[in-house]
Amino acid sequence: MSESQAIEIQELFDLVVTGHRSEKSVEALVRDVLDLLDDHSPYLEFKLSDALLFNNGMVSIRENITEAEAQALSEQLQTLAIHCAIRPTLQLVPKDDEINPPTAALYTCPACKHTQVQTKEINEKCEACGVIGDHFLRSQRMKEAVEMERQKYDNELAKSIKEAHQRAQQEESDALYREARRQLGADETSNSDPKLKIAAVIAAIGIGIAALYMFNKPATETPDPSAIAATEAAAAK
Repeated sequence: MSESQAIEIQELFDLVVTGHRSEKSVEALVRDVLDLLDDHSPYLEFKLSDALLFNNGMVSIRENITEAEAQALSEQLQTLAIHCAIRPTLQLVPKDDEINPPTAALYTCPACKHTQVQTKEINEKCEACGVIGDHFLRSQRMKEAVEMERQKYDNELAKSIKEAHQRAQQEESDALYREARRQLGADETSNSDPKLKIAAVIAAIGIGIAALYMFNKPATETPDPSAIAATEAAAAK
């Protein structure tokens, strides 16, 4: 390596999104990042959607930047609850006596799987079906994100309906219970003990039966004193 090449080579870094703690949807979070960085390029939008949707820590949203630039961007994204990692960019330094011609990269269309020589870094168009790969992938990821949000909404709605139904059943049961107590004379608004009420009813019934018995019992006749004296005199003779 010549001295001039060593001077020109600078250590560069990539900014990789490793996850987020935001309660917002991925689509809303992507818009916030684009506004924060004042960069609405389709390339950044695609990278952010990929990184925030899958949270696999494998997608870099900025490549070949200085460490200071990467640190500044990371601090900006932290305000949106997005976690980032700063990783050294993989750099290949050619030797003075060995410069190999670059190997043509191959591109496989995500829609029809046709393979061709890649001519662009992004927005590669398939020669067979005409689909732009990045647009197709972004559309697929957005559909997946929408489906995930829909399932989440459906689950929350079903849970709310179930809880409302259970509350209605409980309220109906409580209403029937209160009505039954009211008809039995044991309304919940009364402070008296239901057991005391039952005992009082039984005691009242017992007193009524006893009074009825005494009223219908035959009276016992009291003997006449003169008749008793006559009987005793006759017995003496």
